[in-house]
Amino acid sequence: MLKIKKLMLVLILPLLLTSCARAQGALAPTGVAGGGEGYVPIEQGRGQYLPDVLPASLEPIINYVDGLNLALTGEFLYLRSSAISSCGCLAIANRLESLFKSASLIGGHYELKSIKLEKDGANQKSFLVVVDRSDIRKIDKANHQSILWSASTIKNTFIVKRVGGVWLLSDTK
Repeated sequence: MLKIKKLMLVLILPLLLTSCARAQGALAPTGVAGGGEGYVPIEQGRGQYLPDVLPASLEPIINYVDGLNLALTGEFLYLRSSAISSCGCLAIANRLESLFKSASLIGGHYELKSIKLEKDGANQKSFLVVVDRSDIRKIDKANHQSILWSASTIKNTFIVKRVGGVWLLSDTK
């Protein structure tokens, strides 16, 4: 009886795992929207998801948005590693780092909505980037007061440069 149960588990487990993967869009063809929670396709007008550029030149932007989400938890290394140290885009890391000394943040996330190529150079590119930020609740550690930061849409031009063979954010406008 025990062998039959083990055999049934071995046969059913792969089916369960693949159905979970399908539900999350893991098997969706490239360019087809998945159905997972939080998934938002990057819109680009003519049906494209991303501009037709070197993928490595887009990595700093995608990594920056991922880094913003980690920064909301107090982890800043990933955010800082996406840009050169003089980039104005890192000011948010400094503000959040000082904020965490006296407050906590609850909830909130950043979602990359669109990336549009503005200037395409061999070693420097600029992109118009739209990022949505959800509501974030700030709680003061001393008096436990709560303040809601309302959701917002952030539109910036991100400039990426090739530095030592690696693409990094260099400025925002």
